[in-house]
Amino acid sequence: MAELENLYDAFSRYPYTEVRKHVISFNYLHFLNGKLMGSFKFKDDGYSVRYYKDGVLYFSSSHRLEDLKNVNEYKVPGWEGGYDDTEPKDGEYEIKEVKPFDLMSVEEKVSYFKGLYDSIKEIPSVVSITFSYSESVEEKEIIVNNAKIRGRVPRLYVGVSLVIKENNRTATAFYEQGGSGGLELLDKMNLEEFINEKARAVTEVLRKGKSFGERVTDVVLSNMLSGIMAHESVGHPFEADRVLGREFAQAGFSYLNSFKGKIGSDVVTVIDDPTILGSGGFYKIDDEGIEARPKYLIKDGNVNELLHDRFSSVKFNTKSNGSARSAGFDREPLIRMSNTFFKPGNMSFDELIEDVKEGVYIKSYMEWNIDDMRLGQRYVGLEAYEIKNGEIGEPVLFPVLQGKTYELLRSIDAVDNTLVFYPGTCGKGDPDQGVPVWLGGPNMRLRNVRIKVMVNE
Repeated sequence: MAELENLYDAFSRYPYTEVRKHVISFNYLHFLNGKLMGSFKFKDDGYSVRYYKDGVLYFSSSHRLEDLKNVNEYKVPGWEGGYDDTEPKDGEYEIKEVKPFDLMSVEEKVSYFKGLYDSIKEIPSVVSITFSYSESVEEKEIIVNNAKIRGRVPRLYVGVSLVIKENNRTATAFYEQGGSGGLELLDKMNLEEFINEKARAVTEVLRKGKSFGERVTDVVLSNMLSGIMAHESVGHPFEADRVLGREFAQAGFSYLNSFKGKIGSDVVTVIDDPTILGSGGFYKIDDEGIEARPKYLIKDGNVNELLHDRFSSVKFNTKSNGSARSAGFDREPLIRMSNTFFKPGNMSFDELIEDVKEGVYIKSYMEWNIDDMRLGQRYVGLEAYEIKNGEIGEPVLFPVLQGKTYELLRSIDAVDNTLVFYPGTCGKGDPDQGVPVWLGGPNMRLRNVRIKVMVNE
């Protein structure tokens, strides 16, 4: 921290000064059909300084600390009109590995994934299997207006892609698992059982899945679908800088600029919470020294708050809620999601479906699309089933759900008591910043929505 203090002293005359040392160590392995196809290991480390002066926010970064002590000012006026002067918080946060990554050698990890492939290849319908495995450790030291912050978060991630062919139909199924911690996460994933179950379920959909054309009916979305909806349909359009138009050229705008009224039903509450231990988007203090807390973006169907940093909050006459994160030393902190999810309720899954006379349960998806206002969206189901008289029935082939965000949110009349998270990497900014997140929620029941079941022969 001493070297960072010297850098801070060079800029401490400004009303807002933030200096950061940011280190990410990363190991990656990629497998195709049991063979190691590629691997790399790198360490990305460096320093940055950001300060506010005369209505302008300056940012510079370098691998070398010495390069930043006399930076040239690059001025882009007209965006920041002030900043939230909340006193920054001193503190440390860390996720400790129960089993450090180096307890397994590279050879042992290769052998582990080779064994996984050998167990799954026995399923005749599986054409190919791809594994992506990564482990990383992110470390930050930050000084914001004399407050000192340290953070250390190790993360583990596994991505699985299955190409499955059955009954002259083909589908690609993709699944992700991961969070913050060490190799103990790999133990908890039970990947052999998980992948075998998913492969056999998708095979049954391809073998027996039927089409019924297009209809208005009830739809139950799984935790996986509620997670992607929370992230894409609520999280992104609730980023205050996107509402203000800063993301317009790269990623679009937000429907909140023109939206009026209640956005969802009474059972719809969407939260972004970086403080969840073990989560992909975990932190306790953001990169501007603001203490993290759960943010209730939608509460009981009503728009409640946006995701803010110090510089957007003043434009809305409010305070930062600790949403500033950077992806690396050479990226400025931006307003980012962390762990975004629909709040679960008190109902069991059986209770959720028991009064559905006719409907569709979409358990996983293979495709989603959304427009640049985050208003119109479309989900193509992969593993999906009919619901008949309150019971799960036969497989349905590739159901398509589409509609406007507020229409879908208002159609949710019940959510169950489960809460399942899925890892993701959220992209934003120019140059691009990919940060780890979680997305999740309960199973949700939507009443009287339009769905189309496709035919793929």
